[in-house]
Amino acid sequence: MDLSYNTNYPSIEDLRERARRRIPRFAFEYLDGGCNEDVNLYKNTAELREVELLPYYLKQHSGSDLKTELFGHVYDAPFGIAPVGLQGLMWPNASEILAKAAVKHNIPFVLSTVSTASIERIGELTEGRFWFQLYHPADNALRDDMIDRAEAAGCEVLVLLCDVPTFGYRPREIRNGLSMPPKMTLRNILQIMGKPEWAIRTLIHGQPEFATLKKYMPNDLNMKQLGLFMNQFFSKRMPESKMPPIRDRWKGKLY
Repeated sequence: MDLSYNTNYPSIEDLRERARRRIPRFAFEYLDGGCNEDVNLYKNTAELREVELLPYYLKQHSGSDLKTELFGHVYDAPFGIAPVGLQGLMWPNASEILAKAAVKHNIPFVLSTVSTASIERIGELTEGRFWFQLYHPADNALRDDMIDRAEAAGCEVLVLLCDVPTFGYRPREIRNGLSMPPKMTLRNILQIMGKPEWAIRTLIHGQPEFATLKKYMPNDLNMKQLGLFMNQFFSKRMPESKMPPIRDRWKGKLY
């Protein structure tokens, strides 16, 4: 794996700070925040910091290798790009940019059901070298259609999203007007004006949309109608009873 890096951003915290300065606050907090009081965010990073590497200085060193085999494929690192909804809010074409980077560096890329790039687009860009995270819809026929689309796009792994029975409570998104239904506030507008590059690129690219779900949406939904659609589209539960039909439909690798 190529370990070269930009000397201006030698650490994750440097990259995080660069992102914070480059995009509007509501977009940054959408990506950077978590549910409730961010307890799990702190827990996850704390657990990573608790990992200690034990040095064996006097033993023969044969070299370091991060390669990891998963689902029959050898990746260059033991991590990948996680599924994130509404990725295009952070930066136009973010899903496509990340998917191409994942292929270039040979790490997994997982496309969210509610991302801003479609299954077909990511399949085309990656030549099928991607995973798809299935957020189970309330209608089983729509589930089957999305599975068929993932198969047709060459998707390598289907990832089942097992989530809580309702949308998470995210105070930052409520404060920033990104709850369902979303709304544009004066605060958001001022934040956009303070990030002209983001604003111009977003204007050129167009408003982010749920590209995979667009096929199933009625035309010309306003913000309130979009919120109702999203609430009604997903079943929000993944009990064991839903898994056999998925396994019967999907013949590929399942995670």
